[in-house]
Amino acid sequence: MNLREAARTFAKNPAQRTGFFLVLGLVGFSLLGPLLVPHDPNTSDFTLVRDALGAPPGPSRTHLLGTDALYRDVLARLAHGGRLSLGIATLATLIATLVGTAVGVTAGYAAQTRAAAIDVTLMRIVDILLALPFLLVVTAIGAFVGRSDTLTVLCVLGLSGWGGFARVLRAKTMQIRSLSFVTAARALGAGHVRIVLRHVLPNAASSIVVLATTSVGQMMLAEAVLGYLSLGVPPPEATWGRMLYEAEPFVGTRLGLVAAPAIAILISVLAFGRVGEGLRDALEAPSGQTPPKARVHADLLLVAAALLLLAVIRPAPVAPPLTSHPPDRAPMRGGTLRVATIVNVRTLDPALAYDEAATALSDLVFARLVTFAEDGRIVPELARDIQIAADGRTYTFFLRDGVVFHDGALLRAADVARSLERTLHPRTPCPAASHYASILGFSAFHAGKTPHLEGVRATGDLTVEITLERPDPTFLPLLTLAFAAPVCPSSGATVDAAHPPLPCGAGPFRVASWEPEAPIRLARHVAYFEPGKPYLDAIEWHTSERSTSQRYKFERGALDYTRDLGSQDAALYRASSAWSGQHAFSRSRATNAIFMNTELSPFDVRAVRRAVALAVDPSVLEKVRSEVRATSRVLPEGIPGAEGIPPMRRHDLAAALEEMRRAGYAFDPATGRGGYPHPIDYLAPADTFEQQAAEVFAEQLARIGLRVRLRLTSFATYLAEASRRRTTPMGWAGWEADFPDPGNFFEPTLSSRAIDDDHSQNYAFFAHEEFDRVLEAASSERDPEARRRLFVRAEEIVRDEAPWVPVYSPRAFEIWQPYVRGYTPHPIVPQRFRDTWIDTVALAEAHTQSKLGPASLLLPFASRRGSPWR
Repeated sequence: MNLREAARTFAKNPAQRTGFFLVLGLVGFSLLGPLLVPHDPNTSDFTLVRDALGAPPGPSRTHLLGTDALYRDVLARLAHGGRLSLGIATLATLIATLVGTAVGVTAGYAAQTRAAAIDVTLMRIVDILLALPFLLVVTAIGAFVGRSDTLTVLCVLGLSGWGGFARVLRAKTMQIRSLSFVTAARALGAGHVRIVLRHVLPNAASSIVVLATTSVGQMMLAEAVLGYLSLGVPPPEATWGRMLYEAEPFVGTRLGLVAAPAIAILISVLAFGRVGEGLRDALEAPSGQTPPKARVHADLLLVAAALLLLAVIRPAPVAPPLTSHPPDRAPMRGGTLRVATIVNVRTLDPALAYDEAATALSDLVFARLVTFAEDGRIVPELARDIQIAADGRTYTFFLRDGVVFHDGALLRAADVARSLERTLHPRTPCPAASHYASILGFSAFHAGKTPHLEGVRATGDLTVEITLERPDPTFLPLLTLAFAAPVCPSSGATVDAAHPPLPCGAGPFRVASWEPEAPIRLARHVAYFEPGKPYLDAIEWHTSERSTSQRYKFERGALDYTRDLGSQDAALYRASSAWSGQHAFSRSRATNAIFMNTELSPFDVRAVRRAVALAVDPSVLEKVRSEVRATSRVLPEGIPGAEGIPPMRRHDLAAALEEMRRAGYAFDPATGRGGYPHPIDYLAPADTFEQQAAEVFAEQLARIGLRVRLRLTSFATYLAEASRRRTTPMGWAGWEADFPDPGNFFEPTLSSRAIDDDHSQNYAFFAHEEFDRVLEAASSERDPEARRRLFVRAEEIVRDEAPWVPVYSPRAFEIWQPYVRGYTPHPIVPQRFRDTWIDTVALAEAHTQSKLGPASLLLPFASRRGSPWR
């Protein structure tokens, strides 16, 4: 069939014509779209505001398809993503075509000759490649290669997609090789190369064209899969797969954000598939054969139906509470509070537990000598009084009389000494033993050289004395941790991490049951020393519960409290007036910052670091995620004493440009000339909010002439590279307090003592004599006001020297049912349910209404079938 006849055959089929015009439209959009859309695909427009449901701004005259999570124009990213995706697919197809053609023709030409071993070897390789699903092979290779650039993705796709070409062209070559004109050419003395070039390839060209056309669509799908799995082209570059991944959190609030790249991928695959089928029918059908009848456009009809659905669908708000807000009542006893956490709880033994979930649980199980009051002050708990010696080295604790452990034993001073020795014993693998190194005799006891802690003595039945090597203003905050909590005499003298005993303390709740894969059940301690408390009979703590599962269980009334909702689910609850007054943000004990390695160029120049500090504007991150709070200082709001420290850093673009000029890297924003001449790697864990923040900061730093290139790795690789000397110029740094004291932020992260060649916690490798002297003075200063002034000076040094740029603190969104009363987030201790109670009257009324009232028909079927009421 000649080309003219083939073209007529192709044009007669409406389905193939549709595919051809879709391909033309796709190519035109990808090539011309970036030139016509008046927005940069990587530029955020933070002048916009989020919609009422917390999703990114939707379609408008300025942004026809709305913006994505970082407020970048979706249409611009769709066009640029199409250009990149189509370019990668086309070039990858070219590679696959060349490799597959070479292998297939070689194998087919060598078959049934003395060189048949070549055919057998090549086909076994092809069999192995084709035995595995193409997308699985591509994903496995992408994961093995790791996070890569465009060239790597191109090679991965091209070198893993040639198997089908080879198989088809081998068969085609064997067929052509047996034809009479090839036999005649061999008889006339034509060489193998000449036969292949003059006879085999021209006659196999139609098959190659058909395969290549179909392959483009498959390659676009494969590239989208890599992008969705975060194995493709790294951000901030837009590809359709990456856009789909970034839009996934907004399925419930901005379905169009997900649909735009999804439909583009689907149409591309269908269009190239249709064109490939048409070329096959037109080029490879025998001459005179009638082309197949046009099929119903079922696939295209499905796409049209999806578009229509997206045009009419609207996100549903969260369901209202199962009970209305009850009137004020006096606290009542009874009921079980059901709580969930996204993490697993490995241990609750106070000598071992260190994660946040265990911290909340241990506050309910273990009472301490001192604790934090609602206003953040340290107050006695098991102690009724505290005396501190004039030299600040000796603390005398007078214990409450009549305190009963969960096992029935009475608390005595000897129990305090025994519990501290249990935690700090050399055979107990306590992760925080070094925190208590200031206790007299710690080194000898922890090394196993002495049987008891010299500095801890029971001087009476209810009096315990703790002596320190030196004055330590952090000692009382350290005693608020569970590590120092008295435990029952039955808990043993040491702790075996593999087989710890059932937790037993003197807190308001005891551990009633804890089995693998089952909720942790806490029961009220009937002999608790505070009269009338706790109000709850029990607490059920579900572990390893996914945030989506928590959301639906909470909506059905199967959970009473949660703080692990996704950002979008939290936004939906905040937008609902029915849930007003039932949620709050907790105060943060963590700070996230940009670190700059002071030993590497250009950050060995102070002015460049100051330019970065002045150029970044973290306040825009509050629009990206409402649970994030921008900060200008190292200390977060959840650390006692931080409220007295004034704001430090400011955003000032003009001042940042002036600092760049002082550093010798003057930059003209109007022309884009000047600035630092080399790209700078920014290290961050992949697929995290830290990565999103890095994309925003990279855009902001480009305005002062710093070209930031994201280096996204696994968290383990991030830790290894950030802590290795002279390796990483800049990146994300995060720190959450081990214990609630300002010194716990500065000392581990920015002091020269935290520097190590391979395992440095001071990622900036910042060494400053005055800064070290200030921290040393604060470590022994007992006067609160004088100590506060020292930390203010530490903040000022960080501001002026800029090894760290504090940018934001995360907050937890907490929400509880209306019948959960007496709970407000504690400023220091997470999930403190000591004063929480269940309004059983409101719960019973709601239960009755759900059974008898017509409104019960509106409840989800699952919540009616399995009653969550107690």
